[in-house]
Amino acid sequence: MATEWYCRLMGSELGPFSSKQLLEMARQHQITPDDSVRKGADGTWVGAHRVKGLFEDPAASTIIMAHLPPDVQQALEKKQQVAESTTKSEPPKVTWHYIVDHNKIGPLSFDQLVAHGREGSLKPHCRVWSSKSPKWCEAKDVAGLVFDKATSE
Repeated sequence: MATEWYCRLMGSELGPFSSKQLLEMARQHQITPDDSVRKGADGTWVGAHRVKGLFEDPAASTIIMAHLPPDVQQALEKKQQVAESTTKSEPPKVTWHYIVDHNKIGPLSFDQLVAHGREGSLKPHCRVWSSKSPKWCEAKDVAGLVFDKATSE
């Protein structure tokens, strides 16, 4: 039987997801290292950073083995080999994500995030995260964001 995973995001429980789906969610920043996950319907909630192989830093993932399918494991190993053999690296692109009505939106550029604020999709109380930041914060605390006046009151 395949392993089922559940995520807890902003108070809502989502799932079940396969190990492959959980890995893809992490790669797409739909879950972050600080989010809570559990293995199985009755598992214990743990920080997603504790799931081995889920995030890029293997040293931070020491408690639970994700039991990835062989094709996914091989793809991860190949990606790591390519990354290690690359001598010239570009600076990482900063991406932004936010949560509205229990849905994660992103990845977005900062300009796109600003546009979402202006059009009213992103509200000052929404939780926002960037790939440069280790924690979620409220959108109103992000310098440079502008909000639609109707939604900011």
